[in-house]
Amino acid sequence: MYFVVIVEPEEVNAERIRAILESVDKNFEYELTPSPEKAIEIVENKKVDVFISSLELAVMTGAELFSMIEMMSPETVRVAMTSSDRIAETVACMNQCKTFKVIIKPCRVADDLLSPINASITYKEICEKARREEEEIGKGLFATERDLKKMEMSWHEKLSVYQRMQKVLEKVIHTNIKAGSMDAEVENKLKSWYDWMLDSYIRTMFDSDGQFENALKELKTTYHYPDEGCCFQLKKNFEAAVLPQKMNEMTYILKIVIEVHKRCQGKYRIGAIIENSDKAYILRIVCGLRGEKELRAENDESVREALSKAAGEAIAAFGYKSVTMKKGKDVVINIAVHK
Repeated sequence: MYFVVIVEPEEVNAERIRAILESVDKNFEYELTPSPEKAIEIVENKKVDVFISSLELAVMTGAELFSMIEMMSPETVRVAMTSSDRIAETVACMNQCKTFKVIIKPCRVADDLLSPINASITYKEICEKARREEEEIGKGLFATERDLKKMEMSWHEKLSVYQRMQKVLEKVIHTNIKAGSMDAEVENKLKSWYDWMLDSYIRTMFDSDGQFENALKELKTTYHYPDEGCCFQLKKNFEAAVLPQKMNEMTYILKIVIEVHKRCQGKYRIGAIIENSDKAYILRIVCGLRGEKELRAENDESVREALSKAAGEAIAAFGYKSVTMKKGKDVVINIAVHK
């Protein structure tokens, strides 16, 4: 039997959750508490398969709570609960704390709650299966092509789970955009941009191996077309390998920077270098500015501003310190990616 912990200080929604869970058949036990401190105590003393918490807490932030749970029990699947008007905070929390799913409050019907919980349990089963298979491979127990194929299928199953999460977020974002009072054309362009950012995030953070050489090859293949006025260069100034997770994060940041230039300006000239220090990688990105009289890929200034703002928010969601400055005709972005 699986065990789920739910942290919900909001009394009305907590009662809805309790009513739902007491009225359905389920393959898990649960404990519902309004207190983050009580939830931490439970995780310390019991094996918790799924940990769900509201992001709106009094004593600490949702991100702080999820970070503590990750340190205490890294195998526990973490799920954020939030309202539909807090998209930026939710995405930031997902980036920082690696939360698996989002539950949109209030939970009005059983599926609003049970679907994310069941998906989290399924994901945990997939992860545990993959972990066991990796351990067996490490012991030399797998030697056939068929066994390696099973491992590949397992990873694809995990990717499929993340893609389902992506669809949920896309729906939330689209709903949030529709709630505004913007032009239909601007709305569609923003939806397309958010969809691209989510899809790119899932693929880069999950389906990439985090190797510098492979990241460089992918970025240059996708974005380096000098004959069309689209130039991109990336190098690192040290011999040691970059930590794979951090390489994936920097690759995603670079994709956002290049893509927003591509959508807004059309042509671009972007160079980046990764420097190494004791506690962080320093990602320096130099973006060549275009003249005001040159044709742009996107003529609507409001769209350019909206895309740029969303790009900035996505990068800021990682929580890394960044400094942007103008140097002649170039914009220089310095980001400290903590190890």
